[in-house]
Amino acid sequence: MCQMFNVILKLKTFFSRNKKRYIISFFTMIASNIFSVLIPYIIGRMIDSIVKKQLTSLLLFKYTGAFLLSLIAAYLFEYIWSYYLFTGSAKLQRDMRLTLMQHFLRMRASFYEKFRVGDLMARATQDVRAISDTVGYGMMVLMNATLFLTTIIATMGVSVSWTMTLLSLFPLIFLAYLFGKVGNMVEERYTIAQKSFSELNNDVLEVVDGTRLIRAYAKETVYLEKFQKQTESMLKKNNQVAKANALFAPLVKIFITLSNVIGFGYGAYLVSRQNLSVGDMIAFQMYLGMIVWPIISIGELTNVLRQGSASMIRVEEVLNQGDDMEEKGSKVIASKKDIVINDLSFQYPTSTNHNLKNIEVIIPKGKTLGIVGKTGSGKTTLLRQFLRQYPLGEGEFKYGTDSVLNYQPTHFQSLIGYVPQDHILFSRSVRENIAFGKEGASDQEIMESVKIASFEEDLAKMDQGLDTVIGEKGVSISGGQKQRISIARALIKNPDILILDDSLSAVDAKTEQKIIANIQNERAGKTTIISTHRLSAVRRADEIIVLEDGRIIERGTHLELLEKKGWYYTQYLRQELKEGDEE
Repeated sequence: MCQMFNVILKLKTFFSRNKKRYIISFFTMIASNIFSVLIPYIIGRMIDSIVKKQLTSLLLFKYTGAFLLSLIAAYLFEYIWSYYLFTGSAKLQRDMRLTLMQHFLRMRASFYEKFRVGDLMARATQDVRAISDTVGYGMMVLMNATLFLTTIIATMGVSVSWTMTLLSLFPLIFLAYLFGKVGNMVEERYTIAQKSFSELNNDVLEVVDGTRLIRAYAKETVYLEKFQKQTESMLKKNNQVAKANALFAPLVKIFITLSNVIGFGYGAYLVSRQNLSVGDMIAFQMYLGMIVWPIISIGELTNVLRQGSASMIRVEEVLNQGDDMEEKGSKVIASKKDIVINDLSFQYPTSTNHNLKNIEVIIPKGKTLGIVGKTGSGKTTLLRQFLRQYPLGEGEFKYGTDSVLNYQPTHFQSLIGYVPQDHILFSRSVRENIAFGKEGASDQEIMESVKIASFEEDLAKMDQGLDTVIGEKGVSISGGQKQRISIARALIKNPDILILDDSLSAVDAKTEQKIIANIQNERAGKTTIISTHRLSAVRRADEIIVLEDGRIIERGTHLELLEKKGWYYTQYLRQELKEGDEE
């Protein structure tokens, strides 16, 4: 039972908020049990009256009335406690999933490096359901079966014979010991099966996300065979759990049969010596029959508790895991300020070397910073520091004269409009995807952001215009269209700081220049940060920094960098030559 109490202790806040529900369940359960055990007692008294030839019409009417009253009362009280217990179980599922979702939304990138999405899905579904079963069915058995069993045993001892009761129940001591052994086996096997389910979830999500790539490389058969092997493995592990669970029912039948044999044999002996009436003997056998359900339920309770305990550990592991972000500040941002980075170095949790080294950048308010460099140079890593996706490294990151850590995170984040490399679009209409950037945005505001993102012509060609559903992750539109919808979504927010992370790679040079010109015209006086491989996108930037291996190796305006004839100059000539050849 310690597993049950551990789970209850960990859910004490939930039980505290819903104590009225469980108090009602407890007392109606006691009432139901009392009326249930009265039924064999009434039958026993009626049989004794028949044997002694004392049964009259009036007495028969009283016994029948008492029997029906007890039956109806037992039913009504059982309905009440069942309703309150199992609606409480459903409420717990809702609360736990809400808690998990809140946790998922608060966590930053480092958290998702430790847990894969499929694993989190498994914990938020099957594991939460197992905990809910513990609170619903588990609480029912713990409260009802134990109360019912205690009531029956007390009634057997008081109304029939304590000696006969203790002898009949002696085999159940060995049954309790075996329940503990089998329960340990269930918990161990269930934990293994849940881990297997998490792994399968992870792989299924990857296959669904990469299905077009898998088909392009004709790898369907390979992945199907892999999936079949995983499902076979999971089937075997779940079968092992089922085998352990299947041991409970036969054990109960064996030991309950022994109890019946002892009870019937000793009872017959007492009746023959006239120490026990026939009615008491029949009532006792009925009580033994009523014990079967609580004993079987306690066996199932062991199973539910073990699974619930294992699932609670898995859910707690997620909820207790933070993202290692720094303590939150309390200041509120009241005005636009310069962004100042002094001697900033950063290293990913899984990296062996620094990914950013001694970065020095000042972005005056309202200015544009360009960030360029070859693949893997640290451009996106630097932007992640702006976005506060990872803890700050060594050095200073200030907004104005205060560290960004001094401000409330929501205030600093509210300044930023972000367009990532991987464009996250929802399986909704174009309107809903763009309006995601600003709650309650009007169609006029949406169309203004569409115009700045140079998406007007594409939108006009769509059958339903703004109401066109773009499919999950934008599956029904091109890469360039995804990018421009993402840009429009960031622009409709009209952010003080706009961050474009290689967000124009899928559009042609002409469209790129049009979008950049629109952004600069519409965002005069606002800060813009552009990370890109295509140097033409940062030609108008107030300052451009060139990164290599996490260090700034060049900095200046477009013309100043060309005069230095370093990496920027060489790369610019190559790109100009390539664009000339394409033209």
